[in-house]
Formats: sequence, C-alpha cells, structure tokens
Amino acid sequence: MIRLLIACLATLLVSSCLDSHEEVWLNADASGKARVQLSLPLSAVAANGGEQGIRTIITEYFEATPAFTSHTLATKVKEDQLEIDVFMTFDNAFELQVATSGPSFQELPETARDLLGKVEVKIQGRNLNLHRSIDLTKTFPGSAFIPGDQLKDHKLITIIHLPKAASSHNAHAAEDSGKTLIWTTPVASAFREPVNQIFTMEIPLPWLKICLMALAVVLVGGLAYYFVCRRMRMRVV
Repeated sequence: MIRLLIACLATLLVSSCLDSHEEVWLNADASGKARVQLSLPLSAVAANGGEQGIRTIITEYFEATPAFTSHTLATKVKEDQLEIDVFMTFDNAFELQVATSGPSFQELPETARDLLGKVEVKIQGRNLNLHRSIDLTKTFPGSAFIPGDQLKDHKLITIIHLPKAASSHNAHAAEDSGKTLIWTTPVASAFREPVNQIFTMEIPLPWLKICLMALAVVLVGGLAYYFVCRRMRMRVV
C-alpha cells in the first residue's frame, strides 16, 4: 500500500506537464518526413541521465535504425521542463513498422516506447490499414488519481499528411479533403484508456510497385534457398 501511495505521489509530480506534438508527411513514393516535439518534466527523465542522457538515448536509437535516412535533434531546458524536438526523414514508410518493434526500439526506456506506441500495418488488396496504439495507463502508476484540472490543456497531438485521402479513419478532424488527419487527445484521457489511431488508405501506384518488388525479392530468395538445399541433399546422396 505504501508503495502504491509513493507511486501515486510520483505521478502527480512528473505527469502533470506532459505534452506531445507529432506531424508526419507521407509522399506518393512512400518516402516522407516527421517531426516530434515533446515537453516532459525534468524529474521524469532524471533516472535516464537528464537532458544529456536523453540526447544520447535518442541519438543511439537513430544510429541503430536504418529506416531513418537522416535526423536532427534539439533539446532545451525551460524552467522545470525538458523540451525535445526531433526531425527525421525516411525513404520507405513500410520500414517504419520495424522502427517501432525492432531491437533498437526495445533498447529505448519503457516510457519512451509507450509514448511512441505500437504500430501495425496491414495490406489488404489495394488498401493499406494502419493501427497505432498508445497505452500510457501503465506508464505512470496512479495516474487515475490525478485531478482533471491538473492535466487541463495538456494534449497529445498527432497530424498525418497522406498522399491520398483516407477512405476511413477515427481521427478527431480531417482537412485537405481527407488527406490530413488530426488526432487531439487530452492527456487526462490518455492516462485512463489507450489511445488508438486508425486509418485506411488506398495504396498509391508507386507504393504498390514497392510492395510487389518486396514480394518478388522474398519469392526469389525463397526459391534460391530451396534449390541450394536440394542440390546439397543430392550431393549427400
């Protein structure tokens, strides 16, 4: 019971000033760029080495994740907050799923993994279905006890610019004829139930070519493996 009370008090100190603003631009050829801006209490990152420790963690993550072709990182301490601003580019959006599930992602602190969430991408016919789940309900123990007015005006914002209009989505707002999707989630809500961001989009032709090329590589590799194994068996016989 004492541990729970301590956890609740710690949550009240570190969780009331969490803000996130993410923006992603996807191109018709599956390349793109993204910018993530976070504001966290310094006390929340003290265990990871403070500002310098966070810079090291982020830099090592990008260096170990080939899906990103470039990145820039800026951090700033403002009063008792650590502000983080990351800009990144990528050539193939399909590789981003690995970036949020691979070994380099698992090396991130648990809180960082929870903030980035889990991304699942499925291709059904000509449609691309994306589902991202962000679960902060277990990240900050005791967050359910934080008064709503203490979390007022703090939000998690995600904006995605698509090359084609989404055919379906659960975004809170849509602009540019459905090509820009906007999710705005109060931190108070994110602490009480998982955040789900979902959309379906018809795959642009260049993306379809990339998918077919990837499938061809897999098939060729599988056939080559089969014939090599078969030849080795014949030699043994």
